[in-house]
Amino acid sequence: MTNRILFFFFMITLFVSCSSSGKVTKDPSGQKLIFGNGGGFTGIYTTYELCEDGSLFSLHPDQTKQLVKKLRKKQTREIFEKAGKIKLTQPAFDHPGNMTWFIKYQAVGTVTEYKWGDSNTVVPNEIKDFYNQLNTIVK
Repeated sequence: MTNRILFFFFMITLFVSCSSSGKVTKDPSGQKLIFGNGGGFTGIYTTYELCEDGSLFSLHPDQTKQLVKKLRKKQTREIFEKAGKIKLTQPAFDHPGNMTWFIKYQAVGTVTEYKWGDSNTVVPNEIKDFYNQLNTIVK
């Protein structure tokens, strides 16, 4: 009888621990902007991901995401429109340095990435300004 009670208790505990919390975040497969910076002595990167639905996530080294905030539709649309315009006018480049800053624009079937940090590389003001704009939404 005791074994049955223990088995029953174990099974209930197992089912409760495996149940969903109901807070599953949908990972949109549309456009994404991934941006951040890092490197240096520690090699640690601070990375954010803005999804097409306005969800802004902080990406952690263990590949987990934490929702930072949800942007308004209008603000999100304006940011992605600007990213699309930059993609059309600025070719991708990869010039990392000891400290590296980056913006990666992902749309269906395409990825455009801008990495800079090399002191010998001139980064277009349009890219720097956009990076600064993205960082202001994090705060």
